[in-house]
Amino acid sequence: MMMMAQSLRGLLLASVVGIVSAQQISSSKGLVPATSKNVAPAAAVVPASAATDPFPWETIQLTPSVLSNLTSLNLTDISYFSFDSTSTVRRTVAGQPQCKLLPGDANWPSDTAWSVLNLLTGNALIKTVPLAASCYAGPNYDAAKCAYITANWNIPSLHVNDSSSAMWPIFEGLTCVPPSLRNNATSCTLGGFASYSVKVTNVAQIQLALNFARNLNLRLVVRNTGHDFNDKSIGAGALSLWTHNLKDIKFYSNFVATGYTGPAFKLGAGVETQDVYKAADTNGVTVVGGECHTVGLAGGYSAGGGHSPMAVSWGMGSDQVLALQVVLPSGLFVTVSATSNPELFWALRGGGGSTYGVVTSIIVKAHPKVTITTMTFTFGVGPTLSADTFWLGIRSFFKYFATFADAGSYSYFFIVPGPTGTTFILTPLWANNHTLSQTQALVAPWLAELAALNISVTPVFTEYSSFLAAYDGTFGATEQAGVWNNHAGSRLFPRENFVNGTKLNDTVAGVRYVIDAGGILVGYNIKPAINAGQDNAVNPAWRKTLSLFIVPALWDSQGSLQDAAAASEVLTNDWLAKWRALSPGAGSYMSEGDINEPDFQQSFYGTNYPRLYALKQQLDPHGLFYAPTAVGSEDWYITGQIPYLPTQNGRLCRV
Repeated sequence: MMMMAQSLRGLLLASVVGIVSAQQISSSKGLVPATSKNVAPAAAVVPASAATDPFPWETIQLTPSVLSNLTSLNLTDISYFSFDSTSTVRRTVAGQPQCKLLPGDANWPSDTAWSVLNLLTGNALIKTVPLAASCYAGPNYDAAKCAYITANWNIPSLHVNDSSSAMWPIFEGLTCVPPSLRNNATSCTLGGFASYSVKVTNVAQIQLALNFARNLNLRLVVRNTGHDFNDKSIGAGALSLWTHNLKDIKFYSNFVATGYTGPAFKLGAGVETQDVYKAADTNGVTVVGGECHTVGLAGGYSAGGGHSPMAVSWGMGSDQVLALQVVLPSGLFVTVSATSNPELFWALRGGGGSTYGVVTSIIVKAHPKVTITTMTFTFGVGPTLSADTFWLGIRSFFKYFATFADAGSYSYFFIVPGPTGTTFILTPLWANNHTLSQTQALVAPWLAELAALNISVTPVFTEYSSFLAAYDGTFGATEQAGVWNNHAGSRLFPRENFVNGTKLNDTVAGVRYVIDAGGILVGYNIKPAINAGQDNAVNPAWRKTLSLFIVPALWDSQGSLQDAAAASEVLTNDWLAKWRALSPGAGSYMSEGDINEPDFQQSFYGTNYPRLYALKQQLDPHGLFYAPTAVGSEDWYITGQIPYLPTQNGRLCRV
């Protein structure tokens, strides 16, 4: 990137005096097209501070002096890109006060305005073409590309590496999916996809886009990997900030921060879980991260809490964060830590993403390598195992949740109904800092109880010398994406549900009710460690939990949106309602929660919500950042929604 003076070189042909039409800008030579020859990237290289140790691209910023120089050259609509001030006026759409603009509105930015944004960001603007557009008649039709897209539609990387695609497209509205995968798909429209995305490679691009969206009353979304159950990174008519390409990783053998001295990593916002784990193993350490390969560790994972197989040893993903670099809703770029913007430091660690600003990088703790042993097995209802005995075996497992978690283990399991009976799949019980013999001793009493119930199992134990080896050996299969026949909700159950005999029985009955009704349980026995210095916005329910239970609503993928809504209503008002009644005052995991969760403020944020909401109003008074169930989202609604199926393909308006 160029220094500021070089960046401004060639910004204008002679003296540009304004944007005057949809296609041209005005200069002393008359009307001319806005091109890279007369509009150059607007950025300055800001000297790095030793205290922040930014990545090189974090030093490339939009500064007041850059804007001042542009203004002095009489670019009249440079106000589109100005930083926020108290004089900023909220524009409205005729007939729909306080609504965000959509394409076709009278005040929607002209083609030239978008062209200038593109040129000021260094040709980083992408006009959205949905992935499956190649399958439909028109200018984007490409039979070979359509065949590739269709064959790989359920592979996460296909969607993660696209600037706008939805990993769970039900909340986009299913407006452009491969027609061979959905029988009644006859057309391709943008629907809930963003109109434009900025392929972010430096901070200046984020600042320009934020200012443009705020000053022109556009909907804004932030997209990293798109790995969120409720597709928070899409939105009709939106300008999207695509941070997925910020992939830098830097290792510190001895990082010093308030309350911490030790190894750490600085991670760009686009770094995925699988990349962090490889870097950690190379440097002889372990990092707390998610189970799925494509989770953005520095994005929504850390912002939303972040559970992990290693949580039992070192806490939640949010607990690992030592510092962040952030672009605020005002457009300003700041360092956030225990000593710099401490209230925002508290909120960004667990208070949710797409809410307070755009995180460009984080610094997280690293921990020693440890021995990990896993155990897997299955058992199920069949000729020699009745349903009632099967559920006694599940009760036995739940009874040991406290014992196993207190000893430093974590379990990931499924309970799946089927035509021949229900099956339990333990995949795996994961024991941190345990040898094979120690793990066998830990689980021996439970295995003896199963044997006493005549439940036959064949445990497979595997000892690993490092986290990466255990991760690859356990979670090597690629997760699924692109499906639209389900969406999930979750519940955190506290310790008393498993150590109190009456509550244990009620909890087992509550799970059985959902399974007998056709649900599938995705379960975790997890107790995040509570260590010093964990004063952050993580939902307090996580500090008391012994389990996270996830259950999806299910419907036929060839069914209608109304079918999906009906199944979703059952999930919210029947299945999860029973679980909420069994765990009053507990909560749910926001990144794997029900988009229709009643009182989401309490369920996803707990007692932290009032403090988070107050900070949201202070930092983002114009409502630039919005995402479903995010802090402050109750102040907005989306038009044209089907009850219990809130898609993102309507207009975003203030309540």
